[in-house]
Amino acid sequence: MEEQDIEKLEQEREEYLNGWKRAKADLINYKKEEGERMKSMVEYSERRLLMKIFPVLDSLERAAKLIPKDEQENQIYKGFLQIVSQWKEFLKKEGVNEIEAVGKQFDPELHEAVGEADSSNGEESGMVAEELEKGYIKNNTLLRPARVKIIK
Repeated sequence: MEEQDIEKLEQEREEYLNGWKRAKADLINYKKEEGERMKSMVEYSERRLLMKIFPVLDSLERAAKLIPKDEQENQIYKGFLQIVSQWKEFLKKEGVNEIEAVGKQFDPELHEAVGEADSSNGEESGMVAEELEKGYIKNNTLLRPARVKIIK
């Protein structure tokens, strides 16, 4: 073989090797991007499902508050309260935590002010007086702000 032929072959080999390296890098990047996209889709689907569960849990908790203290030993009410507890435990296992609101300083990133209340015990202005709807957070991501009344 002549020297020109060898150089030409080496040049072709380099081109093919570089092309293979680029294709390999593209595949690795594609896999990474696809993994992130799938993770994002799963998180979005979880959030959508949870947003549909929260109003049901709100209704269950409101109903639980209406049970008279002297009736809470009734088997039907006990069963109902157990269901509420199971829903809360399910959310906790899924990494969903309730946002603490009452008695805390109003935080616009976690709370949504829907009303004002007068200070009854000398609490300072801007404190959360009442929680109308629980707020939820998962993995430092706000799912739903707590709807609250704040002290004016």
